[in-house]
Amino acid sequence: MQHSGTIGFSITEPYLAGGVIVWERFDQAQAEVEKEANELGDLFRDAQTFPDDVRRELDTKLRSYARLVVEKEWPAMAERKASPEAWDAYNQLWQTYYRFRPQNEHETVWYTQSLTRLNQLGDHRRLRLLSSRSRGIPIVMWGVLLGAGAITIGFSYLFGTKNTSAQVLMTAGLAMTIALVLLSILALQQPFAGITRIEPDAFDQLMDIFDTWSHSGVSQSR
Repeated sequence: MQHSGTIGFSITEPYLAGGVIVWERFDQAQAEVEKEANELGDLFRDAQTFPDDVRRELDTKLRSYARLVVEKEWPAMAERKASPEAWDAYNQLWQTYYRFRPQNEHETVWYTQSLTRLNQLGDHRRLRLLSSRSRGIPIVMWGVLLGAGAITIGFSYLFGTKNTSAQVLMTAGLAMTIALVLLSILALQQPFAGITRIEPDAFDQLMDIFDTWSHSGVSQSR
């Protein structure tokens, strides 16, 4: 009994390893979303040091980008696509920074920092879109995993015991372990389109923060 249990566990190790890999990819995609939202919030803060006309323009465009990511790009990512409207909003942000010319050292410092953040925003955006286009585990691998699972469960009978109840319990436990791991892989393999998907909570929260900052007079505290 102990011998067969040990062998059964060693056989399920590849399934557990596969589940860990899929989870790490899912967690990384979630982290990129949060980093992108953080960069967007920092850009809003940094923009408060610029002249009023530039600040108002950036305020509008940053809000527009966050809104379009939630309303247009998230549904598009479920189909492994990007939103042309969100791309245009991102490019419009760059156009504003291209046109702005700092007038003093103070503005130059914040302008330089903002460009760094804008580049990082673009990096996180591209990584988010790449994650959305992941097709997860290839079909052939699903065939291997399911076939190996069936063989593993059948293999457990080679180490059967005289106690029927113990044998049934051991086989059921092994089958349940494999099934749960396969279900977790299925749920997490597509971060933005799977059974368990990443929601745009970070961007929803960011838009609330923009409103809070505006109402509290952050946009006037230059």
